[in-house]
Amino acid sequence: MKTSVKTSFSALIKYLETQPIENRYKGIDPFDGLNSRVFQKTFLSRSKIGRLFWVQLFKRSPLNLRPLMKVHPGYNAQALGIFVSSYCNLYKINKNEDYLIIIRFLLDKLVSLKIDGYSGACWGYNFDWQARAFYQPKSTPMIVPTAFCVNGLLDAYDLLKDPGLLSLADSASKFVLNDLNKIREDDGYAFSRILLRSFKTNFEAESAMESNPGSLSRS
Repeated sequence: MKTSVKTSFSALIKYLETQPIENRYKGIDPFDGLNSRVFQKTFLSRSKIGRLFWVQLFKRSPLNLRPLMKVHPGYNAQALGIFVSSYCNLYKINKNEDYLIIIRFLLDKLVSLKIDGYSGACWGYNFDWQARAFYQPKSTPMIVPTAFCVNGLLDAYDLLKDPGLLSLADSASKFVLNDLNKIREDDGYAFSRILLRSFKTNFEAESAMESNPGSLSRS
């Protein structure tokens, strides 16, 4: 690890350890503007254009508008999955028992955010999201956050050997296979990343999405 990266990483860990554990892993997101309690009380919240404007305002503003507009930090399932994987890697490097306590705390939060009512385990984001092609309420299952959560569960299983973690991770495959839209292609299937009614709508929405791609595969 390069010195500058190692120094920054160490500083981040030290900062996190100064925060109460209940708030330590909460955060904000570039797209979380629709969580604003102020905005939700205005007529703009009922308009696609209004929601688009508000999301882009929060994303592009040089000032952090969240405290003023009452957008509070929250638990993001995708972030929790990444934290779990990160602390599992840290424990492999340094057998610090405190890391195991943190991993179990994060796993409890991750499991609590699992969305019920689908064929298998799945997760979404903790904010409403208005894109050009679609509106997605908070806690709508998506393949991207689900993938990061599954990776975290599998990393934790490798470390803790808890069969419940493996079972939960495996069940996510049923969500992908049974609940997401898919089409047959020459060399396999193409799966939608978001849960909308038609594959055409999914395809149009994904073309407009501004997120990082994710996958359920592990090397």
